[in-house]
Amino acid sequence: MANISNKIYIDLLSDEVLLKIFQYITDLKDLFTLRLLSERIAAVAQDMSVAHTVICTRQYWLKTGMLKKYIEPILDKMHTLDLNYCYWINLEELTSLLRCTNLRALHLMQLKIDEVSLCKMLSQLPHLTSLSISIRDIEKFNQEVNGCKAVQECLSRIRKLSIHFRYHIQCQPEDLVRFSSGPSFVDYFHSLEEIYVYGCANNVRCFPLYYFSPVVENVSSLKNMKVMSLNNFQDETATIFFYSLLRSVCIGGVQLRTLLQPTNDFNPEWSDLDYQDAMANMDTLVHLDIAGSNMFIFNDVFNFTTANHLQYLNLAGNKTVDSESLFFLSHCCPQLVSINLHSCPSIFLRHAVGYLGLDFNNEPLVKDLTGLQSLLVQCVRLVHLNISGAHIHMTDLNSPPFSSITVLLSLKPNLISLSLSHCCLYTGHNCPSSDNPRLSRRCSSCYLPIIDGSGSPKCTYQTTPDKFDLKGLIRAIPDIEHFELYAAFHQSCFTDPSGLPRHHNILSRCLATVVVPDDDLENIGAWNKLKTLQLTGLNGDKLANFFRAIARGCLSLESLSISSHCTRKVGMLTTLSCFPKLKDFRVEHPYFPVDEDMLSSIAQWPKLERACIISHSENIDSFAIEQLLTNAPRLVNFQLFSHAPKTTCDSLMNYVAHKLSQSRPELSVCISSQLTVDLQLVATQNLSDINIEEVTLLRSRVAASPRDH
Repeated sequence: MANISNKIYIDLLSDEVLLKIFQYITDLKDLFTLRLLSERIAAVAQDMSVAHTVICTRQYWLKTGMLKKYIEPILDKMHTLDLNYCYWINLEELTSLLRCTNLRALHLMQLKIDEVSLCKMLSQLPHLTSLSISIRDIEKFNQEVNGCKAVQECLSRIRKLSIHFRYHIQCQPEDLVRFSSGPSFVDYFHSLEEIYVYGCANNVRCFPLYYFSPVVENVSSLKNMKVMSLNNFQDETATIFFYSLLRSVCIGGVQLRTLLQPTNDFNPEWSDLDYQDAMANMDTLVHLDIAGSNMFIFNDVFNFTTANHLQYLNLAGNKTVDSESLFFLSHCCPQLVSINLHSCPSIFLRHAVGYLGLDFNNEPLVKDLTGLQSLLVQCVRLVHLNISGAHIHMTDLNSPPFSSITVLLSLKPNLISLSLSHCCLYTGHNCPSSDNPRLSRRCSSCYLPIIDGSGSPKCTYQTTPDKFDLKGLIRAIPDIEHFELYAAFHQSCFTDPSGLPRHHNILSRCLATVVVPDDDLENIGAWNKLKTLQLTGLNGDKLANFFRAIARGCLSLESLSISSHCTRKVGMLTTLSCFPKLKDFRVEHPYFPVDEDMLSSIAQWPKLERACIISHSENIDSFAIEQLLTNAPRLVNFQLFSHAPKTTCDSLMNYVAHKLSQSRPELSVCISSQLTVDLQLVATQNLSDINIEEVTLLRSRVAASPRDH
């Protein structure tokens, strides 16, 4: 009766009141449901003030025909249509877009649409100013653009462009030269202000430097450029396109607001005068990403003394950034909100006459925390901090001002995101003495003593479980939302194609990693606002209590990733507790069970959308996997990499292809043996780019990109 009364009450409201209410509803599923209540409410819900924006991204419930049914009545009213990452939507459903003549923003990233159909669609959109597309054959796209005046006019009005090179056609060297010279679709962008370039995560080939050349004949057409971003520099086509365009922008002397260009010291423009002149004044720069570079902070290209408004800085993988660099940046960039120092091994070191070791230029270094301390004190707005992959043991410091990194981080109780190495949480006092003649050399990663004659250098630090100060960190930062415990040089079946130096063959793990007490990890459950959690390099043989603790305490958790190097079976881990809000689950554990009990418990998670299990298990329960795929209501991506026989994996993949592909087109599945020759190739053939980047690949994600400030 209560429901009937409420329905009658809604019908009694005036159209004006209903419009006011509906304008606060942003979820597409809710708006779709409104149309089913009554014809009058459906008519109100189709008013332009409500229907002008349609966001379909990650709306996995959209089945075949539903999108077309929803947009047909509002074709002339839509101003924004976002279909990014809706990889299951077929081309037939997009034919209606040919009549959406009033669209201002159209986003089709990672949709399976060919270049001919895309250009036909663009030719019908005279008001478009924001565009997101995926291109497989850039030469074909050039031909279509050059052959259609309407498409050229459409591109000339674009202000914001996101372009994704999706499994692009592999070209010969002479084709790449042709791509970067002569007529190009880029020449038609006369109003461009923002460009975001995305490459394929699996492309790791190199290419000659001389392919960098301007792709824009009239560089003045880029005078309005404010934002340039590249997500994956190992993709050759995306990188050539981005740096060629960046060169053109720099020639025009444009002052950028955002420059996100992960590079690995192969960018020849860094020595070019045009590039230096463009960065001489960084007063307008708000976001800067130069991850992978080993350029000194004190350099002739980037003038950080003028970067007074910089809010985001990514220096990941830079081995030259030391404590003095952080001290300098803290005073030059006091507005920093987010900084990424992942895999920067020298951030706890400074130059001095008395030293523990030599830096990469054979100059003396000593342990020092003043740079990090200054960063935490001077940058009052800093809330996202990534210092993972760097070693610091408090016993290396002479009379340290803080008993642990935890105490130092208490200077920032308002931190929202934090990523750090395991040894940062230790306060142990039993580090070996350097007086021992066997400890005369020091680790090139953490500058701790190494034992001669033992092959690879080994960090000799040892500690006791009672010195693991996770409780102190929880007290110091009570409201954290994103936390990573990321081990330096941790290896995974799926490494991150970020280009950051790993040096797996010459450096061993810090021993502080392998002695992390699983019992202490249960304290993470005290973070009741935690949304994402990633733990790597764990011993992981006693995880049962840990999973129960975080399921009970971290009620807001949406993403969980566990990576372990355990050498024995997981004690007492047969099922997992229910996580009420968990959407993404990734576990990489040699002995993680893939049986009916485990998979049936995972199937009970009400909001689970993506799951990735990497295990050495040879016995996987095929029936339980089929039940999970069939019955889990929201599951749209399932990945299983085990040591099961190839026949078993192929049988499960056939089940998905024949039984689920029609009823659940949004479901993408990859079940494969880890013994497969090219495991990453198998993943890219069965999974969409977005799922590979966000779930399959193991990477540090804190401060990996600018957040909304």
